[in-house]
Amino acid sequence: MYSLSLQGEINKCLSAAYKNWIISKRNVFTVFELVFWPLISLLSIGLMTRFLGVEGEKVAFLLVGAIGLTILQICQIDVAYVLLFDMWSKSIKNTFVSPVRGYHLVLGALLFGMVRGTFAFTILVVISRILFGFDFLAGGIHTVLIFLAGVFAVSAIIGMIVCISILLFGQKADVAAWSLSGVIMLISGIYYPVSVLPEPLQLMARAVPLTYFLEYYRSAYGFGDHNILTGAVMVAGYMIAGLIALEMTIERARKTGILLRLSE
Repeated sequence: MYSLSLQGEINKCLSAAYKNWIISKRNVFTVFELVFWPLISLLSIGLMTRFLGVEGEKVAFLLVGAIGLTILQICQIDVAYVLLFDMWSKSIKNTFVSPVRGYHLVLGALLFGMVRGTFAFTILVVISRILFGFDFLAGGIHTVLIFLAGVFAVSAIIGMIVCISILLFGQKADVAAWSLSGVIMLISGIYYPVSVLPEPLQLMARAVPLTYFLEYYRSAYGFGDHNILTGAVMVAGYMIAGLIALEMTIERARKTGILLRLSE
């Protein structure tokens, strides 16, 4: 009985991943999200380092930020798409008629986002190695895996915030899908250490788990200390809180009728 229940839970999560796959493969803009824009971002940062004469570890500092931001954007939009596509097609009520919970949707979409994010990461590190001499394994494979796990988890948190915003505020909330990652970029030290930020923004940066995972990866290239344990605890807490908040928001949306309004 337990094995059947577990298999059912896994199938529900996989159904969300499959749904995103079916929609994405029909969308030509998926190619731009997965290959074109990530390459443009990487090349622009890499060529800027050549123009400014940036050398050695500082090149790695910037490229880690560029790659991290790209993976974050790809994965978080996949999690957000699990409701965005339904909202745009006026079929959001159909999703919640089926016997799925919020965590099924999030975990399934995250799985698909991790596959896409890993594919993009592989392309970017190969290109950055060839063109800019960036050794992404400087700290060992475990450093890369911990970094990617942190970025994927933060992506899921951002995606859940977008989904919650949609269920609370409707169609006008879809702007959060693209704006939140920009805010995270500003305060988490994507292209600069958080120490250069004003004090209030530094405090905000310490509340963002991505900050700690960036510092952890960059420490392999000689950039200061890190507190990866704080980042791991923080991201786990945010994930649990996000899943609980999403379930509560879904129940509220059912009671207030916003699921029907979003499907009209």
